[in-house]
Amino acid sequence: MTKQQRINELEQELLKAHQDIEKLVRIKSDFVSIISHELRTPLTSIKESVSLVLDGVTGPLNENQSEFLAIAKNNIGRLTRLITDILDFSKLESDRISMRKRKVNINELIKEAYSMAGTGAGKKKLSFDLELSDALEDVWLDPERLGQALNHLISNAIKFNRENGRIKIISSMENIDGRGAVKVVIEDTGIGIMENDIPNLFNHFSPLDTSMTRASNGVGLGLAISKQIIELHGGDIWVESKKDVGSNFIFTLPVYKEGEEFEFILEESIERSEQNDMNLALILFGIDSHKDSKKETLDRIEKIISSSVRGPEDKTVRFKKGEFVAVMAGTDRTGAMKIINRLRGKLETPVCFGLAIYPDESLDKDKLVKKAEKDLKTGKHFI
Repeated sequence: MTKQQRINELEQELLKAHQDIEKLVRIKSDFVSIISHELRTPLTSIKESVSLVLDGVTGPLNENQSEFLAIAKNNIGRLTRLITDILDFSKLESDRISMRKRKVNINELIKEAYSMAGTGAGKKKLSFDLELSDALEDVWLDPERLGQALNHLISNAIKFNRENGRIKIISSMENIDGRGAVKVVIEDTGIGIMENDIPNLFNHFSPLDTSMTRASNGVGLGLAISKQIIELHGGDIWVESKKDVGSNFIFTLPVYKEGEEFEFILEESIERSEQNDMNLALILFGIDSHKDSKKETLDRIEKIISSSVRGPEDKTVRFKKGEFVAVMAGTDRTGAMKIINRLRGKLETPVCFGLAIYPDESLDKDKLVKKAEKDLKTGKHFI
């Protein structure tokens, strides 16, 4: 056997090993998903039954019965949350979770998380404050998933804090490597983290300390989930901490400029199309008018188009320095034409459009855009 033949043989063995590992990861993920769903179904029924008894629907309760049922209900809730964390982590780990991003001011999510965490902070007599910048730019994010990450971070700040301690959430705009970013800091005056524990802090099943996690009813997944969610948004997360002083959990999210949004959204839409084995329609809309009135007219047109795009993961964004409106919809050519036809009669200004379908008409992102542009420039298609 020649040296090259041996190299080829080793490459094939490595490829097979890699494929076997991927298969095992999928099997594990499927198993976790099935078991998690199977566990949550009876838990929901048990919780509902306990709640009915606790509410006195089945008859009066004495003080001891109410106390024990309340403990049972709390533990059912705890178990449900743990199962949800395991299921979410499994989906994130296997890239089987889809993000439904839209432009959001993160201060709104912070306020929601702050409101939800108020009871827990109150029980420990914590001072809980917000310091939110009014100058934040909107960020493309999935409100549910980003809210989940915030809730995990705030929950940790409460769990590992001291009674009468302090928590503060700060938001601000930053410039990172020449790009705008939203920065969020969750400060606490808790027990802090030892320096040698910080590198492993965001690894799954690597809690701050086993005894501490048991005391706080956790399994060490919250920070790992938060890290993956933030990274799926193109952001970074880290911690600054001193033992017995407190911790600052910090994350940043990129702010995409108008010209960058199109590329970012298109890449995500293509990736989601591949994951779900479905088509993606790229529709470009443009008008012929004087430059003075073009921006104002396009702003109105964009609002009307956005209201006509109904898919939960479909996106409307500006293209080529805001000169055109682009729609990315999870559908084929027939579905794309339905979107276009819904616009007929709604627009005051004549609008031309170009259309290209991924992957039927192009597997290459740049060629897909060029095809839609070419279709647009012919001027044959008008609404």
